[in-house]
Amino acid sequence: MKILEFSYAMNIKFSEPALRHCFSLRCLPFDNSYQNLREMFIDISPHNCLTETSDGFGNRILTDRITEAHSEFSVFVTGTAEINLDLREPEPLSGIYKYPSKFTHIGEQLAAFQAELKPLLENKSVLEASEILMQKMEERFSYVSGATNIHTTAEEAFQLGKGVCQDFSHIFLALARENGIPARYVVGIPEGIGETHAWVEVYEQGLWYGVDPTNHKFVDERYLKLSHGRDFSDCSVNRGVLIGGGTQTQSIEARVKVLDATKV
Repeated sequence: MKILEFSYAMNIKFSEPALRHCFSLRCLPFDNSYQNLREMFIDISPHNCLTETSDGFGNRILTDRITEAHSEFSVFVTGTAEINLDLREPEPLSGIYKYPSKFTHIGEQLAAFQAELKPLLENKSVLEASEILMQKMEERFSYVSGATNIHTTAEEAFQLGKGVCQDFSHIFLALARENGIPARYVVGIPEGIGETHAWVEVYEQGLWYGVDPTNHKFVDERYLKLSHGRDFSDCSVNRGVLIGGGTQTQSIEARVKVLDATKV
């Protein structure tokens, strides 16, 4: 069990006033059997009438419509959470996690890679297969910031041979599903300071297990989960529609610190 202190801060500056700004934010952590929120503080500026809802995947969403002109938009969420993976509860499997999605269709090069992997994965458990997938991806794919963008698919990233955590996760999802392993995309914050991170969860015997192909490790209690879905398109932290605004400059800082449980 770990106690995590977390924060998520986003600031957007507009070169011209923005009007009729409608937004939806997936920046609130899950509060469930194994990730228990002890406390949380939310500050969004400007805002009008914040509403919390959830989507079809169970992700928590904050929505609002800002009517007054504004040149800056800021989001700050902070709190503490208790993570205990031993308390995970069985979940029914949705079939949507078995099949290719918008960003995870396999093309020619991924299909060739899959042909190499198939004999290595036969008769392996889900977690054993996940370890092999991470190892083989590490041999063929490198982390390089700026090589891809949020619209890059798994096949396109694999052709480049480089990308970021979103691409590692999309490639892993494509290969896992192709090998009969149900898998879903996750956005959250691991221990440290940076931006949000993407990883994957695989399904075995009713439980979801986190896999971080970018860092070649299984997810432990030092990770805070914000959202999950079929791929990135279901999990983007910020979505908005507005009039005006000109150009935008965005900064993000996400942080997780592991606290001493004996002093909390």
